[in-house]
This record gives sequence, C-alpha cells and structure tokens, in this order.
Amino acid sequence: MPARVVLGLDGSVHARRAEAFLATLRPAGRVRVVRVVEPVGPFTTGLLPAPVRNHILGEAGRLEAARRRMAQRDVEAAARRLRRSGWRATAEVRRGVPLEELMKSVRAAHADMLVVGARGVGGATRLLLGSVADGALRHAPCAVLVIR
Repeated sequence: MPARVVLGLDGSVHARRAEAFLATLRPAGRVRVVRVVEPVGPFTTGLLPAPVRNHILGEAGRLEAARRRMAQRDVEAAARRLRRSGWRATAEVRRGVPLEELMKSVRAAHADMLVVGARGVGGATRLLLGSVADGALRHAPCAVLVIR
C-alpha cells in the first residue's frame, strides 16, 4: 500500500465511492483529501456600466465563497472519516482548474498514488471536455486509481 495518497473529491457519487474504497484499505500512511473550486466570474465585464459590473462581480464573489465553504466542509468531513479508519488525513481546498490543481497537490505531497472517482461524463461532453480522471491517468507522476 502506498505511504502517501492524494484523494481528489468533486462532490460526485464516484468521488464518494473513491473515499469509501480508500477507507476500506489497510491504512499505510498519509492521505491528503483535495477538492478544487473553479473560479466563478464572467468572461468580461468591461463594456458594462460600473454599477452593473460591480453587482455581477459581487455576486460571482459570493458564489465562489459559498462554493469554497462547501468544499472545505466536504474535505474536512472526508478527512475525519478517513482518520476514523486509521489514515493520517489532511484536508485541502484549492482554487483553479481541477486537473492542474490536483496535479500540483500530488507533486507537493510527493504522492505515491492518486485516487479519484470516474465521473459519469460520456459521449460528446467527454470528447470535448475530457475528464479529470482521464487527465490524471495521462499526467500524474504516480499511480492512479480510478473508482467507479
């Protein structure tokens, strides 16, 4: 069993299954529970009147802050559950592009394994956007375990 694991969460059913699976393994070290919050905001507001622009940016900021609080609660709860199963777990919320930030966390933790859920993205959406699990399989500097 790897000594340093990063568990990527995104709120999906598959991510919860990945956490549950990891909890069933014999703990052998540390797990860093990570969730990435994507920035919220309009593409451009430069042409809008200042009051409208300020309102939109304020709402985007409040939405991002709410997402960040929810993400923090999720990773802390997952870390507590993993600690109860014997893992030495920490929680981390990052801001940015999910795959990029997850890879940064994997490198910073010197992880031996990344555990992620397989999202239910298929067809044209998957073709156009890809998935974090697919990207992790291609770019992670460590073993990747994808849970369905």
